[in-house]
Amino acid sequence: MPDIPVARSGMSSVPTSSPVFWIAAAIGVSSPLIVLIAAMGSDIGWIGFESAVGFLTLTLGWWLSILGTVGGLAILGLSAGRWRRTWPWLIFSLLIPAVTLGGFVWVKARADALPPIHETATDWTQPLGFSHLLRTARGDQSWPVTAHPVVSGAVGDVRPAWAVWAGRPVSEINAETCPGARTVPRLVPPEEVIAALEAEGVRVLGQSPWRIEGTQTSAFYGRARDVVVRMEPGATDLRVVERVGLIDLGDTCGLAARVVVRLSQ
Repeated sequence: MPDIPVARSGMSSVPTSSPVFWIAAAIGVSSPLIVLIAAMGSDIGWIGFESAVGFLTLTLGWWLSILGTVGGLAILGLSAGRWRRTWPWLIFSLLIPAVTLGGFVWVKARADALPPIHETATDWTQPLGFSHLLRTARGDQSWPVTAHPVVSGAVGDVRPAWAVWAGRPVSEINAETCPGARTVPRLVPPEEVIAALEAEGVRVLGQSPWRIEGTQTSAFYGRARDVVVRMEPGATDLRVVERVGLIDLGDTCGLAARVVVRLSQ
């Protein structure tokens, strides 16, 4: 049935079959589709991590979500008085991009509230390192694993909110922001360590009576973080290091804290 305009003139007279509605809907769904393509493409290795996150998601996806929301608001204005006909268009042209934009805003706010680090350890007095096997698995493109990492002094140039962390040792930041990452005051048997790691989705790659290593992989963007656990009389410690990305969004702290809880039971 042809669309019946509610007025003889004005924006509300534009029929829903107009290209304006189709274009707004296409732009509205483009941002989440770009994010999904970036996340899955990076995960399977078709798209590099930096391109997937830096360009496709945080640049192209971000601006498309803004453009889509603005276009959706225009469709909202065109829909006055005929909601029964236009509500499907509003879902695609306004609701989807607005929710996507809200997700971007939330992630950026969370990034600003967290320190720009990519690792967490329970003991920095005797820093844990990775074996040759795991260093090889990490590859040359991953963050280097050093004994006493320090946040770059220029990190505030990336995001102004990060300037307060510039030049600070990661050991201090861990102590301040991740209280759950603490030494387990006992020698935990290897089988308990393996069970705790596997319960958190960590794939164990190497083990011995005093040391266990493994890798946890995220579902999107191909992100991975490596874990090493050291078991000694009276103390069990671990270190979690993200492979790529300027910030881990609290993931290494969360994983370390959850493993500590499991080992402390």
